[in-house]
Amino acid sequence: MYACVLVAAGTGTRANLGYNKLRYLVNQKPLFWYAFKPFYDRGYEMVVVINPEDENFVRSYLPEDVKIVYGGKSRSESVRNGLTHVTKNHVLIHDAARVRIDDELIEQVENGLHIYKACVLSKRVTNTIYHKNSGLEILDRTFLYQAETPQAFITEEIRKAYTKNNPLATDDVSMYQSAFNDEVGLILHEKNNDKITYQKDIEMFEKEVEKHMIKIGHSYDIHALVENRKLILGGVEIPHQLGLLGHSDADVLLHAVAESILGALGLGDLGTLFPDTDNKYKDIDSKIILSEVVQRMKNMGYKVSNIDCSIFAEKPKLAAFIKQIKESVSTLLNTPQEAVNIKAATNEKMDAIGNEKAMAASATVLLIKGE
Repeated sequence: MYACVLVAAGTGTRANLGYNKLRYLVNQKPLFWYAFKPFYDRGYEMVVVINPEDENFVRSYLPEDVKIVYGGKSRSESVRNGLTHVTKNHVLIHDAARVRIDDELIEQVENGLHIYKACVLSKRVTNTIYHKNSGLEILDRTFLYQAETPQAFITEEIRKAYTKNNPLATDDVSMYQSAFNDEVGLILHEKNNDKITYQKDIEMFEKEVEKHMIKIGHSYDIHALVENRKLILGGVEIPHQLGLLGHSDADVLLHAVAESILGALGLGDLGTLFPDTDNKYKDIDSKIILSEVVQRMKNMGYKVSNIDCSIFAEKPKLAAFIKQIKESVSTLLNTPQEAVNIKAATNEKMDAIGNEKAMAASATVLLIKGE
């Protein structure tokens, strides 16, 4: 039902990068990608307007079903070129430099199109504004609004407006109003939807992204030691006369690892996701449990940066098995071995662990956003 014309054909000279600022990589993705993704994820028909010299770079980041169109000498010409490739009844026109656009703002604009034939994402002006003529005249900010993008229209109407090419129009709404008298809806919001213009704007956005790129989780697990059970730690069977008691195979280390990841992601705990009241998890291999948790992590766009684990056991001595356990955990997490640390310690003969009645493990994990 909706299309988006994403305007990315500027040069970005004020950012002083020596190339189009929208190609600047933040967390291994170009700036334009952050403006593109929210629309694409909502199923929009995407028309991306670019400079010809950026084509190879842009294509390397976009899916094959995205339409790529060359821009013109002005923003108006670029938008006009993009509109010729739109096939949907409604179109949202968005500047790729507004990289903070999100689902909530897009949905507000979509709702505006249910009321108005055209609408614009906007903010109330809160600063004092002067009009300078012979002196300084204060403008009544009660009636002042700051226009942003996306700006949304019936496709055929905005396409018709752009054929008139009003040289005084400075954005899509002013172009629309040069051809139609319909009321334009102001979609007011208070979020940060500012454009990336200068290098300092890029630096600020990088910090914002990085703030949401890192998640930390911690977990501690303990199981009783009993006879007639295998002792499995980190997916490795350890020779010992006692094993760990549990509804699953009771791999205390993998439980701590899995739960630390769940904690980092805010997904609760193992008891909630794999309840010991459910017989389908009876004696389940904890490698399966961890694999399911890792898949959830991947689905949310995260991966393990590094993890630090401790096993607390009086006996057996685990030094000879640490390397094998580390390899196993590394494989299960799909992360390099150097990102995995496994330590073993006794409890100095204190409490249940020190009296060989239990074993415990802890894990602290750092997750980062990225493929």
